[in-house]
Amino acid sequence: MNALDLGKALSVYLHALSQAGLQVEMFTDFERIPETAAATGRPFQMPGFAIERADHTQNSAFWLFLREGGTYIGGAASMLQDLGRETLADYLMRTSRHQFPNNKGGGVESVAEPLAREVRGRLAYIGELTFLPGHRGRRAERLEPFMRIFQILAIQKWDVDWIYAFIPDRHMQARLDLVYGFTRAIPRAQKWRAPEPEVRSSTEWFVGAPRLEMEHMLQSDLAKFDVL
Repeated sequence: MNALDLGKALSVYLHALSQAGLQVEMFTDFERIPETAAATGRPFQMPGFAIERADHTQNSAFWLFLREGGTYIGGAASMLQDLGRETLADYLMRTSRHQFPNNKGGGVESVAEPLAREVRGRLAYIGELTFLPGHRGRRAERLEPFMRIFQILAIQKWDVDWIYAFIPDRHMQARLDLVYGFTRAIPRAQKWRAPEPEVRSSTEWFVGAPRLEMEHMLQSDLAKFDVL
C-alpha cells in the first residue's frame, strides 16, 4: 500500500470522526499524558507507557485522544517495539518480570507458540484504550475509525511488520478484534505467574495483524468508501 493510499485512508477515518462531532489530537508531550488520560477516566498508565518509568521519545511512542467539544472523551497509546532478532515471546517474558514484579518473581511464564514462532521484527503495540462512560458510541462510528488511525500512523511512522494488542476475554466475546481491524486472534496468549497482576490475566487474547494483512484491511475499507 503506497503512501498516497495510506493518506487517503487516514483522511477517510478522520472525516468519519469529524462527522460524528469528534476531533483527534496526537500527543508527544508526555508530561501532559497522565492528566489528559485521567480526564478520559483512566487513573493510571500501564508500566510500559508510564512516563515516570518508560523513557519514551517522539520516535518510540504516541498517544491519541478524542475530543468532543472541549472534553476529552477517550484515548489510547501506541509504542514501537523493535525486536531485532528477539522473538515476541522472549521479549514479553523478559520485560514483564520488571514491569509486574512480585515476591514470587512475577511476569509472564509462557507465551502461546504461534506468537513465539510468527510475531517478530518491528512491532507496534496498542494499549491504554479508555473511554468516558457512555461515550464509546456505536462501534463503527467511533471505535473503528479511531483504531484504524492508530494503525495507519504506526505504518507511516515506524514501517512496522506487525500491529497488535491484548484484550480481555469479554471484549473478544463482543468480537472487538474485528472492530479494531485485526485478522489474527489467539486465546490465552500468555500465561502469567501466580499471583497474576490485577490489571492482566492469563485469559487475555492476542489480537493483531501482520503488515500485509493490515494493509489489505485498509484497502478494503477504501473500496467500501469508493475512494480508490
